[in-house]
Amino acid sequence: MAHGRLAGTDGGVLLNMDKYHVSINDKEYQVEIDGERVWIDGQEVYAGIHFLNDDGLFMLERDEGKREFHIKPREEDVYQVTTRGLQVETMVQPERKRGKKREVKKDEGSINAPIPGVVVKVLVAAGDAVENNQVLVVLESMKMLMEFRAPFAGVVEKVVVAMGQSVEKGDGMVVLKKMAQVSQQ
Repeated sequence: MAHGRLAGTDGGVLLNMDKYHVSINDKEYQVEIDGERVWIDGQEVYAGIHFLNDDGLFMLERDEGKREFHIKPREEDVYQVTTRGLQVETMVQPERKRGKKREVKKDEGSINAPIPGVVVKVLVAAGDAVENNQVLVVLESMKMLMEFRAPFAGVVEKVVVAMGQSVEKGDGMVVLKKMAQVSQQ
């Protein structure tokens, strides 16, 4: 379990600090790290966290198996986390900065390519209503297909890609709006 590059505020993702408040969608967790020991909401979690490359790719290994995560800093204390095609905005705030809490843009709906590839399917169009976890775009990269899913229920604001189009790391593919935002307009 290497936590060396997993915690901190040096442009990396999380570095050896004691306590963090982590917000994912509408849920908040307290995470404590002491060397290689990790607790989430007071429960010790046994997991291996492996740094895979300089682009924010990590492997989380638990009894249930392994899962890769791509973690990209967005702004101070806010990260875009992608795993198995699902992207979420996550706020990671050290305990000592807790009083300076900022609101995470929970309605952030920009689905971006985490690596270069070719769009093989576009399953939505502008104006379509989508459910949480619905597949929006399928990308082929390194002979693997990756499904990109809606991080929340909403409406497709715009589709930026087309079938057969090449995308680079960070390119936008689909922009969503949360249902609550749509009904307020």
